[in-house]
Amino acid sequence: MTPGNLVGVGDPVLTTVVSSDKVYAYFDASEATYLKYMRAARDGSRNSSRETANPVQMGLSNEQGYPHTGKMDFVDNRLNPATASIRGRAVFDNKQGLFTPGLFARIKLVGSGNYQAVVVPDRAITTDQTRKIVLIVGPNNIVQPRPVTPGALIDGMRVVDDVKAGEMVIVDGLLRAFPGAPVTPQVLKVDDKGMPIAAPPGAPGAAPAPASAPASAASK
Repeated sequence: MTPGNLVGVGDPVLTTVVSSDKVYAYFDASEATYLKYMRAARDGSRNSSRETANPVQMGLSNEQGYPHTGKMDFVDNRLNPATASIRGRAVFDNKQGLFTPGLFARIKLVGSGNYQAVVVPDRAITTDQTRKIVLIVGPNNIVQPRPVTPGALIDGMRVVDDVKAGEMVIVDGLLRAFPGAPVTPQVLKVDDKGMPIAAPPGAPGAAPAPASAPASAASK
């Protein structure tokens, strides 16, 4: 309290004081999520949010995605046995007055530490019976199926294993390309989210054909 404040006990409440220059976002994580993060902290693949101000992304109910970035500020020291969850808190700068205490929001936490990975456009992954595969343009432009294990989705690009950076992955014309068949691929120019950059009308490579894009190496 500061000198001059009017302090009362009991009802009625005269006023409510809130902090607005920085706001807290409270959220509850399941026991399974807590155990996953604890295991990652022990093996060194992700820093504990109790010791590191890990980045947190937030989106309000009327926003697409998670446009606001804050940091972890607090993790409770016990789970709630009634809900099998643990309380966490992130702090966000509010100098622009975008957030009002009491709003609901969506929160996304960092799932792991940084690591090197190969990513392909998510639409390039298809299903072969019970397997997830991508179609690789192999030697002599022969289509080869490649089983993969999909990982995290990052802006339209999917982390996969068993694909090397620079290999050509078929992303369009999948119904016309099948394993063992020769193809005449047309290399797509893609943006950083793996979406094709449209070629001008009449430009070379604008005609329909099985199209492929190079797998990219990225750090996550």
